[in-house]
Amino acid sequence: MAERSRGVNIGLWLASGLLAALYLFASYPKLTSDPQAVEGFHHFGYSDGFRMFIGSCEFLGAIALFIPRLAFWSACGLFIIMLGAVHAHLTHDEASHVPVIAIAMALLAFVAWMRRPQALLLS
Repeated sequence: MAERSRGVNIGLWLASGLLAALYLFASYPKLTSDPQAVEGFHHFGYSDGFRMFIGSCEFLGAIALFIPRLAFWSACGLFIIMLGAVHAHLTHDEASHVPVIAIAMALLAFVAWMRRPQALLLS
């Protein structure tokens, strides 16, 4: 495995930190049953249990982004959650949210790609 340059390594940790902050802040209202988060999930037709599940995944995923052997899987899982967010927003005529989601997805893809060689494999 070739060593990454110092700049790429700094970019990787910076992207991981930004994403972790994003998902920690995003998970808090979901896990604390903030009225706006509850209303948002009900608007899309999702249950409170699903809101808690997504909030838990975001919280744990944010923490796992800092663990190199788990960061690949965390980024992949959060990417899948964001695909669901894109679908939810597009099917409810809220396309204005999609560009921000796309930026997060691009950062997640970068983290997943760069952490791929370090991923914990079950083989």
